[in-house]
Amino acid sequence: MSTAIDVSVREARLDEREKAVALTVEAYRQYESGFGPAFWEQYISNIKAQWERTEPTWRLVAEQEDKLVGAALLYPPQEGLYEKLSETIPYPEIRLLGVHPSARSKGVATSLLAECARRAKQGGYSYLGLHTSSRMPDAVRLYLRLGFEREPLYDFFAADQTTVVEAYRLALATVQTS
Repeated sequence: MSTAIDVSVREARLDEREKAVALTVEAYRQYESGFGPAFWEQYISNIKAQWERTEPTWRLVAEQEDKLVGAALLYPPQEGLYEKLSETIPYPEIRLLGVHPSARSKGVATSLLAECARRAKQGGYSYLGLHTSSRMPDAVRLYLRLGFEREPLYDFFAADQTTVVEAYRLALATVQTS
């Protein structure tokens, strides 16, 4: 997985969490009109709640020229990670990967994904998972290009009851992590 040279990915400091939430909201803002006001407000609340969770989580940020440009959460396997999914996903799961609009197409998302893959592989896992939907076609294209494959066993419906939240996973055996 090729990453951007001038992007560093690391654990978010406690004092950066609010910035990471704001960055994530800004990254997802392009979907606001398609979500509708009620669903959008619920989505923002979910972003904040995910960053505040006390369960084991890697809170990652991408930094470029001393500025936060991306963020992601990486959860180890855990029961109840998704309210609407009764199964426990048996591998780490990326949530809320976001790149600020001004930093897109510069390898930031790929760098965050590579760090998530490195941590999952280091933890002895065979796969790295994430969920997305057809509402986010650019994200789906990126994940497919990087080798993620559909895993429908872990699909579920979003809060709007019409959007399928699709599961994807990446086989880590073939991923180079340096």
